[in-house]
Amino acid sequence: MASHLESEVIDVIKALNGREGYSEFKLAEALGKDVNATRNLLYKLHNLNLASFVRKKDQKIGWYICYWTFHGERVSAFLLAEIGRRLEVLKEKQGKEAETGFFTCANRCSRLEFDNAFDFSFRCPECGELLAQDKESGAANTSLTAEVKRLEKEIKALNAPERE
Repeated sequence: MASHLESEVIDVIKALNGREGYSEFKLAEALGKDVNATRNLLYKLHNLNLASFVRKKDQKIGWYICYWTFHGERVSAFLLAEIGRRLEVLKEKQGKEAETGFFTCANRCSRLEFDNAFDFSFRCPECGELLAQDKESGAANTSLTAEVKRLEKEIKALNAPERE
């Protein structure tokens, strides 16, 4: 999610938190947003299984209105799953960095694995310069290792309250 979108979703969560069956129209009014923009944010939360709604027909005006509930108890499980997915991708990338030789040009236009570099006759597909073995591969692996450790700490912290 983009940072602007994150802040909008956080505003929706704050407004919904602790309420059950909150009208999307009242929520839009409380947020000072258009009801359609508010609905879009609510559907994003719904798709993440963090909010649910009940649709009822308003007998006076004949429209269907959705009444929303935020499920704060699901946030921890959602975060654990997301961090777990990111961790898996990073570990895969870390393994690839460790076992694959990468090649790059002096301009750092592109970074290619050996097979791809061979396909381009060890010439950069962007600028045509000669490719050389990437000496920063170890540095990339070091930063990946640091990120893996950080995510593992986050997972531990999220799991910590459950053990108490």
